[in-house]
Amino acid sequence: MTILALDTAGSLCAAALYDPQTQQVLAEVSHDIGKGHAELLLDYIAQCFETAKISRSDVSRIAVNIGPGSFTGVRVGVSAARGFGLALSCPVIGVSGFEALSAEMQAIAPAQPVLIALSAYRGDIYAQGFDAQGQASTTPLAGNEAELLPVLQQLGAEYALAGSAAVQLQAAEGSERRIISASAHASIGTFARLAAQREAGAPPEPLYMRGPDVKPQTGFALPRQQAKQERG
Repeated sequence: MTILALDTAGSLCAAALYDPQTQQVLAEVSHDIGKGHAELLLDYIAQCFETAKISRSDVSRIAVNIGPGSFTGVRVGVSAARGFGLALSCPVIGVSGFEALSAEMQAIAPAQPVLIALSAYRGDIYAQGFDAQGQASTTPLAGNEAELLPVLQQLGAEYALAGSAAVQLQAAEGSERRIISASAHASIGTFARLAAQREAGAPPEPLYMRGPDVKPQTGFALPRQQAKQERG
């Protein structure tokens, strides 16, 4: 069994092929590109297959980062994963960025409960808590410092911080709460490893923390309709 893993949720564009039997990443292409994931993802996937010397028919499962991240980036990754799943007749497993980072923190600091906190647009922070066993202890959360600090304090002093907003939250709290890592994203291999451990189910849905920034200009619909009726 070979797993094709995709991550376009953030500034990284990443693809990898993973062998769950040997627990080895066979090939990986990952670059911090900012934007333009749709234009580069297929090329990165092709490079992985060329490096690993395997064919697409060897893929038996697709893993994808479902978010949080940019609205467009998350949509690109999930859509591509579901498309490959249909083409290759194999299941698609969604893994959130929170879950992947939590798994990596468990490897660094076993049995340490942690709040994963990620910097987002307009000063927002996306966060989710995980207990000492790595199980989710909160739902995915979105808010500013003032909104998330009570959540952190309610979780308790034993909770450490990790993620790109960890330092920001620690400073806002005015504490010496432990920071395990300030990384903004997990490795693509972690998404593949977690997907290998899960039962296949319904196709994954994007984890959108906020609505899209660009919305239809519905305010213009009514005047246009009125003008059409007047001409008729």
